[in-house]
Amino acid sequence: MIIFEKSITMEAYKFKAKVSENGTIVVPSGFDVKNKEVEVIILDEVIQNASKKNIKEFLDKFSGIAIGIDADQAKWEYLKEKHNL
Repeated sequence: MIIFEKSITMEAYKFKAKVSENGTIVVPSGFDVKNKEVEVIILDEVIQNASKKNIKEFLDKFSGIAIGIDADQAKWEYLKEKHNL
C-alpha cells in the first residue's frame, strides 16, 4: 500500500479590518490571495471598560502591605522552611 502525504505551506498575514454590514471583509492591497484557498481566523476585538483608579485609591488599597517587613529575611525564612534547613 502506498500512502501519499500532501505537504501544505502557509504564509501568515495579519491586518485589522472591519466586517461590513453585509458580512464581507476587504483584504488590503498587496496581498496576493485572489483565486487562492485561504484559512481565515477571526478574532473578535472586545473592549473592556476597566475601572481606572486614581493614585489615592491605589495607595489606600495597597499601602501598609509591606511596612515593617524585611523582604530578604522573609525570603530566607521561607527557603529554610521549604528545604528543611
